Amino acid sequence: MSTIDHRREYELATAAAAHLRGAGFGGAVAAIQTGSGIPLPALDDATTMPWTEIPGFPEATAPGHRGALHHGLLRGVPVLVLEGRLHAYEGHAPAEIVRPVRAVGLLGVRHLLLTNAAGGVRPGLGTGTIVLVRDHVNLMGFDPLIGLHDPRFGERFPVTAGHTHDDELAELAGDVAAELGVTLVDGVYAGLTGPSFETPAEVRRLRTLGIDVVGMSTVPEVLAAGQLGLRTLVLSLVANPAGVVAEGESAESEVLAVAARTGGDVVRVLAGVVERLGR
Repeated sequence: MSTIDHRREYELATAAAAHLRGAGFGGAVAAIQTGSGIPLPALDDATTMPWTEIPGFPEATAPGHRGALHHGLLRGVPVLVLEGRLHAYEGHAPAEIVRPVRAVGLLGVRHLLLTNAAGGVRPGLGTGTIVLVRDHVNLMGFDPLIGLHDPRFGERFPVTAGHTHDDELAELAGDVAAELGVTLVDGVYAGLTGPSFETPAEVRRLRTLGIDVVGMSTVPEVLAAGQLGLRTLVLSLVANPAGVVAEGESAESEVLAVAARTGGDVVRVLAGVVERLGR
């Protein structure tokens, strides 16, 4: 495997940020990243740019991940929305997966609000449950920060404990959800590479590790954001019991259908968080 040179990655992310700044995408208070099938928040005065027009941004190929960046006002607060993400199962290198997050961080965003559609590992987490991720376990077999370090991104050895999942943002999300009558369940997210779904034996193993939800994303972005010093919030939408697909459905179709049907509450909570950050 070739060595990742984060000095080159810094230049690529800087070039992308400069391009976006020149196109009027600067000044956002927060960046939101949508997971598989989760609806976009409704933005006022929105401007959209496909990732293919942003220097250094790889093409997104996963279902339900358009690969576009939106800039606009969410309840009067300037935000960026990353519509979709990149995954290891698409063949992207770890540094490519986190390049969009690094670019928006270098653009000046200080709050990163991540969503994903996940499998419920803990018994009782039904379809449509929203999990407020308090911590994660990286089972992907890689760390996106591996390689030749560039200190302009931050520390070579970031401390993740108590930093990668921001307690204040989590409490803010809890307050907003309570006001909206939306239930959030605290949990731990595990990241696997995919694209194969977990076997029943693997689900049992995850339970012994204290995992509540599992997916094929998010952990790389959280780690890169932590190195940059971004405050991060993760909401996982349970799309199915881990390792189980409904009769007559494919894994892909079920996840997208559930996220489209029940993801509105995720967006409502994020909109409330953004509104409070804007104060």
